[in-house]
Amino acid sequence: MPEMDGYDFVRWLRREATEPIRYTPAIMILGHAAQARVARGRDCGASYIVAKPLTPSVLLKRIAWLGVHARDFVEAENYVGPDRRVRNYGPPPGEEGRRETDLSGELGEAVEANMDQDTIDMLMKPMKVSL
Repeated sequence: MPEMDGYDFVRWLRREATEPIRYTPAIMILGHAAQARVARGRDCGASYIVAKPLTPSVLLKRIAWLGVHARDFVEAENYVGPDRRVRNYGPPPGEEGRRETDLSGELGEAVEANMDQDTIDMLMKPMKVSL
């Protein structure tokens, strides 16, 4: 792009575009997925970052994932864009995670009995803490 690169465009989209447009999901496609470039794309407000080479099916999966898993939008002094804590959501449905810490969508068997309502109510009750 002659006047700005993709990072500048996403930064403009998030900070200066009009109200409904600024929330548009932005998928950034990187030719080189060096850690610094991925971090720069994330920090400028990209919704998702995909590295080349990519197939149409991968791109379609990412678009579908963005449509199904809406993330909160954060507006702070140094960052405007979707919540960057995407690791909390785990990998897209039907895909294996790439990180050792990725959460699984599978739920295991309960390891202890459910809490009763009195215990839950006690956890929600404000308590005075003395130090």
